[in-house]
Amino acid sequence: MNDPRELYRLTAVPGQPGPVLISLSGFMDGGQAGQLAVQHLIEKQAGNVIARFDVDQLIDHRSRRPMITYAGDHYEDYQPLELVVRELSDDAGKTFYLFTGPEPDYQWERFVQAVTILFSEIGVNLALTLHGIPWGAPHTRPIGLTAHSVDPTVMADFPSLHDRMQLPASMEGLLELKLPQAHIRAGGFSVHVPHYLAGSEFPAGAVRLIDSAAEVAELSLAVPDLRSAADEYLRGIDQLVAQNPENAEAIGQMEAAYDAATAGRELTGDRPTQPVDESDIPSGDQLAAEFEQFLKDTDKGHKDGGRGSSGEGDGGPSWG
Repeated sequence: MNDPRELYRLTAVPGQPGPVLISLSGFMDGGQAGQLAVQHLIEKQAGNVIARFDVDQLIDHRSRRPMITYAGDHYEDYQPLELVVRELSDDAGKTFYLFTGPEPDYQWERFVQAVTILFSEIGVNLALTLHGIPWGAPHTRPIGLTAHSVDPTVMADFPSLHDRMQLPASMEGLLELKLPQAHIRAGGFSVHVPHYLAGSEFPAGAVRLIDSAAEVAELSLAVPDLRSAADEYLRGIDQLVAQNPENAEAIGQMEAAYDAATAGRELTGDRPTQPVDESDIPSGDQLAAEFEQFLKDTDKGHKDGGRGSSGEGDGGPSWG
């Protein structure tokens, strides 16, 4: 194996030690919850890029092509893919880091070693991965969360919701497994996104991820704008459901099945302490298709400066 240090370069001197939040695109991220969470934190405070990875060694650019603009008679504005670590501060001035970019296609083991070396070098003391998973629960119920870590003390207040299972590996999962071997505590959050909304941006999931990560990492991360967008989005979905008796009936069936599946189980806040059997919950495929079309139409309306064809008045959700 070639020297893992050759996969990245420091672009600035890191500040104080702190936790890192990780969301790498390319694997599962229902509702784009993880990506929305880190994007919002970056928009709130751009931060300082302190390390860049060599994407030419790590990424298959033909499977995930960067964007370029064609302007009438020439190309311009090439947007290369970036795999970077940023240094930011929370609302109380505490240092934390964000690790974002595409999940590597190549050299996984070498990449993990490189990340481990880099995190040790900049003083990362806790790594938390963030992403969304499609879940068989209605949007009208509290947003659930699955917490995971090889160290039970990291997620002591967040009970696991799954039994043992085999899954396709992800880089986030591999980092969560390997980083503790270098004495870096690690864990992750998988927010439960209603499966009929998992194909579009789901800001409520991003809010839940940020709140949960802030709790474990002891960060102060107020996100009023994102929280307002999440509330507006859910109100728009409620209005869409109310306009169609078939949608209302489907959601009602999902609510009944979800309530029956969770009845009699102790809750800590909105965290179920036992798994919910998703086989008890209707699939909602027709509902998903209608919502996806609604969201596409509404998004087009926002981009055109008007309103979506499926919404009425000012009640449609806005998540741009």
